[in-house]
Amino acid sequence: MTIPANPRLDMTLLQKMLDDIEDSIYIMSVTGTEITYYYVNRAATQFSGISMEQVGLTFFQANSSQMADYLYKKYARVVHERRTIRYEDGFILPNGTSSGESILTPILDDCGNVSFIFSVTRDITERKKHENTLYHYAYQDDLCNLFNRRYLLEHVVEPSTIYLLDLDYFKKINDTFGHQAGDSVLVEVACRLIEVFGESRYSLIRLGGDEFVVVDTRSDDRVEETAEKLSQLFHEPFQVDEHAVSVNVSIGIAERKHNETIQLLLKHADIALYTAKGAGRKRYHLFEATSRYDHVENFIHELALSKAIEKDELRLHYQLIYHPASGKAVGAEALLRWFWTHGGIMQPNDFIPVAEETGLIVPIGYWVIRQACKDWHQLKTRYGPLFKISVNISRIQLHDDRFVAEVLQILKEEDVHPSAMELEITESTTLHSLQEVQLILRKLREAGFTIALDDFGTGYSSLSMLTLLPLDKLKMDRNFIRDGNVPLIAAILAMAQALHLQVVAEGIETKEHFHLLAEMQCWGIQGYYINKPVPLMELPSSIEWADA
Repeated sequence: MTIPANPRLDMTLLQKMLDDIEDSIYIMSVTGTEITYYYVNRAATQFSGISMEQVGLTFFQANSSQMADYLYKKYARVVHERRTIRYEDGFILPNGTSSGESILTPILDDCGNVSFIFSVTRDITERKKHENTLYHYAYQDDLCNLFNRRYLLEHVVEPSTIYLLDLDYFKKINDTFGHQAGDSVLVEVACRLIEVFGESRYSLIRLGGDEFVVVDTRSDDRVEETAEKLSQLFHEPFQVDEHAVSVNVSIGIAERKHNETIQLLLKHADIALYTAKGAGRKRYHLFEATSRYDHVENFIHELALSKAIEKDELRLHYQLIYHPASGKAVGAEALLRWFWTHGGIMQPNDFIPVAEETGLIVPIGYWVIRQACKDWHQLKTRYGPLFKISVNISRIQLHDDRFVAEVLQILKEEDVHPSAMELEITESTTLHSLQEVQLILRKLREAGFTIALDDFGTGYSSLSMLTLLPLDKLKMDRNFIRDGNVPLIAAILAMAQALHLQVVAEGIETKEHFHLLAEMQCWGIQGYYINKPVPLMELPSSIEWADA
């Protein structure tokens, strides 16, 4: 296209230019509360079916009632707020098509009234195809074309029974014939699983190496029959190069009886698998919660842990949260330690899982909240009345029927207002009962507590949770800081700002980390650079990092 040397406004040329643009362009005329089509380009016609023949018509005259209502609300907001508004993409419109990303800009007349709205919408069809491809790669095992561990942990929500398969002496095949031959055996295993268990009730997963999982989503009494069918898949030898090789399998089975998480079921299946191998391999074993499994660390600690409160063995250590903008410590996270008489100092990772499995986390959790309240009175004297204390809340605690009432009663008895306490949850807390968690968190938030999402960016993290949960704060996982992924950190900070969420960056261990996050205007900073977790009396009395 040749542009005239004299660049006067040429409407025909302008229209050709707009028609050559791949994005959909809509110009709407605004008269009072009435919004009518003024111009659409070719891409807009192809995307929505609206053409220049509809110019002068309102949304309600040119669209179905549902679509018209959706569009009118969208554009009327621009008229009302008199500012550019960006609408995100990815949801299904009333007409059944997938929405694109739209930017709506008001055009004001000389009197300051909105006279036109200029809209640009980008079709995301191809991008969605690409995202679907990435999704496939994220959740599929490349070698066997089964689902992978990540899919199992994130998408298998309510399994009835899981069967954990491990090939006996598989290492010998790799050592004797090479890894390529071993891979061919794994592929053949996957093919046999698909052939017999390919129906929708089953999910087939390769965990990695020579471990496979078959998940049965239906509850029945044929667990042993299914285990026999799985074993029979290995009766026929496998072809390795020119050799027929016998491959045996051991199977650990775990049934979901009390709303166990997938992680706990895997642990139970692993225990059962270990038992099957210990009994001579080439067999299966069903995990029984009442059985004694000597090969598993029973956490000999369990009994000791049940008496830890009574024996005054629990302690809280604190790690400060620093606010760069004000140069002050604005909060501290309470971290539980167990000073076991017979086992020394126990870190949370060593005993919290046992506490959760046994239900001991509930009384221990209430002890933590009460002790944190007692300590807050000293902390506010040192750091100011707005100082917040953060407490981690587990899934088991949150689902205790009396949790909200009990926590409020503790704070009342300790003369601490809920606004002084921040409750930290992880996204895994919500996986199996999102609606119930939403309700509980709303009650807590309405009472005055601050709600923070801990470990954001790892494991189960889903952006949808940021809008589904009543949150005030994100705690950015330390992995982002350690990896030095500045663009990703910036994106998280921008997203949080848009959602009116404060961000605390965890794992700040160096001066470089500190200044990077401070310069990026991160709301809060926490990590060893500020202070290691220490008892209350060992916390620094003054802040010295602002000029560090």
